[in-house]
Amino acid sequence: MSTMRESADVPAWPVYALTVHDDGRVLASGPLIETSGHPTRAAAIEVVAEAAGRLGRSVRATASEPDGAVWPLIVSPDGEVSEVKTGRPRAAAPKKRAEKRREKRQEKDRGRRAAKGAAKEGSAAAPRPGAPEGGEAYAEALAQVTGHLDAGRTDEAQALATQLDTQVAGVLGVSHPVALGVREVRARATAEAGDPVAGIQLYRDVAERWHYRGDAEQAEAVAGRAEKLWTGITDVERALSAGVAVVRMRNQIPGEGGAALASVLAHRERLLQTPVAEAAPEATPFTAAPVTDAGTAKGTEAAAGRGAAAGAQVPEPPVAVSSAPRSSRPRPRTAPSWERPAVNARKAG
Repeated sequence: MSTMRESADVPAWPVYALTVHDDGRVLASGPLIETSGHPTRAAAIEVVAEAAGRLGRSVRATASEPDGAVWPLIVSPDGEVSEVKTGRPRAAAPKKRAEKRREKRQEKDRGRRAAKGAAKEGSAAAPRPGAPEGGEAYAEALAQVTGHLDAGRTDEAQALATQLDTQVAGVLGVSHPVALGVREVRARATAEAGDPVAGIQLYRDVAERWHYRGDAEQAEAVAGRAEKLWTGITDVERALSAGVAVVRMRNQIPGEGGAALASVLAHRERLLQTPVAEAAPEATPFTAAPVTDAGTAKGTEAAAGRGAAAGAQVPEPPVAVSSAPRSSRPRPRTAPSWERPAVNARKAG
């Protein structure tokens, strides 16, 4: 806050909120921007400056410190920050400071409880203080992802969904309902972009986190999407790789009466019994066409005798050739180096 500035020339709207947390992260919110967390103050100011640039003038902002102090600011389109002259000393109200101390104690208690349950619930983080509870702030971005998918722009959809998933998880926590909804959209975008295995793994993560939250209906719905995507993979080796995540998921979300778990186990067994390459059909020997000018087998033998008498070489019968394509012919398994017998490649002199 390097300069002081009169605020009469800056309209009262809009006002942006910059909430600084104990870990240094800053939550920025207000009109024309999405509510989002930023690692530094400078990054949050840059977002507000971009909004000021769209308006073509400076805008107001309030920065709230972890100790309760509130700084009224003016942010220009070029990122310059000025402190507003208020005529009052900058200090937090005693009640505000007491509330902050109470919040810190509560945050420590939540941290201890989270550490105890980490082994059971993975790395699910509690929502950060001051984070938005609803998904309204992310509705526009999610609509953009859906628009890309509907238009067939799968790469753009995957990139935007990945960025949004990281942002929402950082602000709300990886197991927040809004974050889980965003990650489910990311799973769909990833699969449609050509990576169904990664899409299944994302679906599995979402389903298990819903399960840990105690929402069996949501957990089963997402698990069903993961299973449907898995059974649609036609490549055997790829399906077996993705099946590890699906079987793990269904062990925790087995479905009514364990029917879903039994179904995925049966599908995996079918995959294990499916050969990677089918054996080629038995080759049919090639048969030479009869000689047309001889008329009979005797004529053919006589012609061969005349050729032998004249010193000509009689051609050997043609070698049988398989009609199967090269790629489908079974190849012998190459033994590992410690299984190969010692073979002298040099010919005996």
